Amino acid sequence: MALREIGDRGESYEVLELTHRRDFDRVWLSIIPRRRAAIEREINRRLDELIQSPDANWGTITNTSIEGGKPNPFTGERGSWRGTAFQYIYEACGQSQDRAALFFGNIWKKVIIERPDRWIGIRSDPTFPRRGITLLGKTYFQDTNSQFRSERKRQNPMGGSTAKNIDRARKALARIKPGRKPRS
Repeated sequence: MALREIGDRGESYEVLELTHRRDFDRVWLSIIPRRRAAIEREINRRLDELIQSPDANWGTITNTSIEGGKPNPFTGERGSWRGTAFQYIYEACGQSQDRAALFFGNIWKKVIIERPDRWIGIRSDPTFPRRGITLLGKTYFQDTNSQFRSERKRQNPMGGSTAKNIDRARKALARIKPGRKPRS
């Protein structure tokens, strides 16, 4: 379906493909196909899990920084991708944590664009204004408004369902308790 992103000034726009695709492919295609497929399967699994059991306070909100920093299921070490599908991202990025983190976010964006359901992406600074918390990654939430899902305009200046979804996301972000992160 695609992705709708909300810019710094509140404007929204449809994202049908990654920007800088050639640069993305240079790294992405250096990962062998079965490993790329494993990375995409894991991201889709996490998104499907989020949709199937949304958090009572957060719904389907997730953030790529939180996803990338989850404890390793094998070692328990936070942010370690060793032994997981994501390890190949780190290796393809020359074992640079910063490059791997940025590339990880681009893979999430690619997967979300290719999904049949609609998502909205927003990056704001701070991420949680009332708490003064800034996460480096992009925040995504599922768009559940069917009228909005059928819309295919390139630009939508904060009208209709987009505004309602943004407002709903901002209210959810404002409810965060100090020291509590959204479920990822």
